[in-house]
Amino acid sequence: MQKNHEHSLVFYRKYRPQKFSEFINQETVKKTLQNTLLLNKISHAYLFAGVRGTGKTTMARLFAKTLNCLNPTTESNSGGKATSGEPSRTIEPCNQCDACREINSGRSVDLIEIDAASNRGIDEIRDLKEGIRFSPVKAKYKVFIVDEAHMLTPAAFNALLKTLEEPPEHAIFILATTEPEKLLPTILSRVQRFDFKRLPVNEIAKKLKNISEKESFEIDEPALKAIARSAGGSIRDAESILSQIVAFSFDKKITLNEVESVLGTVRFGKIKDFLGFLAENKLEQSIRFINNLQNEGYQLHEVMKLVIGFLEKTLLLKLDAGQEESLKSEFNQEEIEALKQLAQTFESQKLKTLLKEFMLALPSVKKAVIPSLPIELVIIETLSK
Repeated sequence: MQKNHEHSLVFYRKYRPQKFSEFINQETVKKTLQNTLLLNKISHAYLFAGVRGTGKTTMARLFAKTLNCLNPTTESNSGGKATSGEPSRTIEPCNQCDACREINSGRSVDLIEIDAASNRGIDEIRDLKEGIRFSPVKAKYKVFIVDEAHMLTPAAFNALLKTLEEPPEHAIFILATTEPEKLLPTILSRVQRFDFKRLPVNEIAKKLKNISEKESFEIDEPALKAIARSAGGSIRDAESILSQIVAFSFDKKITLNEVESVLGTVRFGKIKDFLGFLAENKLEQSIRFINNLQNEGYQLHEVMKLVIGFLEKTLLLKLDAGQEESLKSEFNQEEIEALKQLAQTFESQKLKTLLKEFMLALPSVKKAVIPSLPIELVIIETLSK
């Protein structure tokens, strides 16, 4: 394995999308924002909502960069230059002009980012409100990105609301949040909302494969899938995990064994066996399985996230056999057949109960002095009925 990546292992920063075309699996968001730019129908406030690591803040920066780019490029989807009335055009920042370079390097004075998770007070919003009055220093627009906007205090929310009611033409707000339901209805009514999807396993694995090729290290397909599954739909988490595993493996080809060692998780076959014990009401074997994993040093919190994911897929197959096609992006055919067999073996009510109770127990597994205990209690209560 060549090591030209030794000093750049934070892949999620190095490979952060700098163009709309580099984003994966957020097609509706990309298309709508590009059309907004092409038609010059800019709103004063946007809301980017979705689970962590799906690209909300990165998309906000990209949108701000394209807004202020001095030489944006437009093309038709077929690759030729677009005409003015063409509906199927795309627009991208040039990434060469002063405005683009300053945003890419984090030096733009006209792009202001506020982390509401650490700056929850009204003072920050008052400062923001004060700063809005001033025109952009260099760019056309002054863009304010409020990350984790749901964390603002009620007083800060009210101050932000007053700002959103009558913003100057040069000011644009982008609120990013993982919990949009916590935002005030009056704020939600003043923004254009974009929902970011969890990324499917195959798309995450494809992005990781692309990184491995650019960084000149070897990683096999099962290892890619394992990292993608453990990321829970977050490309940022997947790239961070990959960085960690590359550092761990150093000059070896990355295999499923390396991934399991770093993550403390287990492969599909073991979880399938565990689910089989649960389906067949084998209480002792189920408890022993969890105890063995704990004794072997596995991270039970990570294991249970996979268990919950597989239970969900099994329930989908139980309710609708036609869901098989949708699983092909995440599982190979042998794994799908195993899930189908589990769906046939499980009683519907037990499957629903286990899924619900394991989800409720997951936070306790992470915090517990004895991580296996919350899992064992769920198993005993469910299988003893």
